[in-house]
Amino acid sequence: MPRRLLDRITNKREFLARAFGSLGFIRLLEQIVAKWPALVVLTYHRIAVPGNTSNPYYDPVISATPDAFEAQIRFLSTRFHILGLEALLNIVADKGTNPRGSSKAGKPVALVTFDDGYRDNFDAALPILRKLGVPATFFISTGFLDAARLPWWDHVACVLKRTRVPGLSLERWPGDVDPIVIDLGPISSGQQRTMAITMVVRSFLDGAIEDKPWFLAQLDEQAEMPIDSRTLGRELFMNLDQIRQLAHAGMSVGSHGQSHRALAGLDDSAQRHELTESKRFLENSLGFDIKALAYPFGWGGTFTARTMQLAIEAGYYLAFSSLEGVNRPSNAGFQPFALRRLNVGTGDSPSLLRARAVLHSAFGKSFL
Repeated sequence: MPRRLLDRITNKREFLARAFGSLGFIRLLEQIVAKWPALVVLTYHRIAVPGNTSNPYYDPVISATPDAFEAQIRFLSTRFHILGLEALLNIVADKGTNPRGSSKAGKPVALVTFDDGYRDNFDAALPILRKLGVPATFFISTGFLDAARLPWWDHVACVLKRTRVPGLSLERWPGDVDPIVIDLGPISSGQQRTMAITMVVRSFLDGAIEDKPWFLAQLDEQAEMPIDSRTLGRELFMNLDQIRQLAHAGMSVGSHGQSHRALAGLDDSAQRHELTESKRFLENSLGFDIKALAYPFGWGGTFTARTMQLAIEAGYYLAFSSLEGVNRPSNAGFQPFALRRLNVGTGDSPSLLRARAVLHSAFGKSFL
């Protein structure tokens, strides 16, 4: 294909997925890997409309619009046998931590999961899941319930999307004689605001900002945009009654830690607290055992072998990462405390999700 023509394609991953599908490549791979037992786990966060003026929060956390989510679940239901968490736990127990033979009617097995506990999971996702008869598992960060507040990424986006100051230069550390600053430059256009949000979020993720409350207070003050984090947090996240309704509707609930901190950066005592207190809070509030965990953030370096051992000691049976991939029996065996997932983003159509899943199943990685 000529380079100029390729440059005109806005979603190249979608284009390639459709092209491989129309050529029969994806179907051929599906026929090959159908003989290989696999578990595909999909990760969603928010179900909302990105860029909407009524959404002042961090757009990359949005996995799909309600219409796109319904289309994805409808399509996935035709390609996968979608399990609930309890069914997966039973399979793992029966097979000795190896899900071999867990497919049904020749379909690979899939699990639908949600992280964090955003309210649109209840308002937008749950009605679609109930309509289509599909189970899902919701991993809850209990700190957002116990002491409602905005998470730092949504706080940053809320301020920078709404501020009217022409530019910002923020100190990373309190009390520095020669402070290191994050110069956000002008933030008047939508693109400039997006770049500024990305820059600050990256600083948080890279560990360049240790005192998060101090930094957020500085951001609010300089942006002249005070944020009522508690009120907004109560509006943005589900409450306990809504989580109980999820369970009553046949959905599963798991832990996503207490304060949504990267566990590997904590000592053993703090990791135990995150793992046990979130589990205890959910069990006491909901009245049933919490058996599964999704590591906060979940990518490489945010959990370790020690974290996995502490999760076992805390009483979990399975734990999910954000490492990209599907889960297949191998010489190393099935890894119940480092399960891989496919993170769903707003650019993922049903055909693209299908292609990503089969490429991971066939080759252990995906170029889409």
